[in-house]
Amino acid sequence: MATKKEVLEQSQKAIGDFFTLAKYLLGENAPYDINEIPKDSPFYETAKAISDECGLDWENMSHEDSNRVMLNMLSEYFCNIQPDEKYDAILTISFKKVD
Repeated sequence: MATKKEVLEQSQKAIGDFFTLAKYLLGENAPYDINEIPKDSPFYETAKAISDECGLDWENMSHEDSNRVMLNMLSEYFCNIQPDEKYDAILTISFKKVD
C-alpha cells in the first residue's frame, strides 16, 4: 500500500502529465490526426498502443478514429491522477501575477 506522500507525488506527476498532454493535443501546434505525432514524442507510444487496442490501422485511420484515440489518451491520463482508491485528489490552484 502506498503512503499518502507517495500518492501525492504520483498524483502531482499525473496532473503535470495530463496538462502537458492536453496542451499538446489542444494547443496551436496540435496534430490534426493522432498518427501525425512524431515517433520521438513522449505521447507516441501511448497513442500507438491505444490505436492497437482499438484495432485501428495506424497509418490509415480516419479523423474520427484519430479523435477516439485522442479522447482515450486524455481519459487515461486523467484517470492516473488518482492512483489509489483510498485517497481522493483535491486540487488547489494558486495564481501569480504575470510580469
